[in-house]
Amino acid sequence: MPHRGRTTAILLATGAVVVLLLGVSSFWADIVWLFQTDAERILGRWNVVSGILDGQAVPESALGYCIFEGENMVAFNPHGGNVTMVYRLDEDHQPGWFDITQPDGRSQLGIYEFNGNTLRICTSKEERPATFESKPGFEDSLMVLQRE
Repeated sequence: MPHRGRTTAILLATGAVVVLLLGVSSFWADIVWLFQTDAERILGRWNVVSGILDGQAVPESALGYCIFEGENMVAFNPHGGNVTMVYRLDEDHQPGWFDITQPDGRSQLGIYEFNGNTLRICTSKEERPATFESKPGFEDSLMVLQRE
């Protein structure tokens, strides 16, 4: 019986250390996040978890993912193919400005905001949106992305 008690104590201590390390890791990730610029935060792969285009919800089966590398945003369609666009952030505004240039040279003006590992981007072909919404007839879009 004493052996079983010792094994239980070792397992409990190991579990406590793992929980502590996970908490410290999360803490340091939060600290690093505070000192990053938005240009650094956006880099990497983001899954599109919802989208609205011209006031209509985008079907879940059409939601893909985006990869931000340098000044390029590569949008991957789940049905195949991808589009590489040039993006530019301006974090001196609230909300931040997000502008993209399509491969054919057309531009869209937008806004963005981070909330932890969630990124919202709203763009329009006409003028920069003031709010995070997409209305019918305005040729605008709203995407919600989750960091992978």
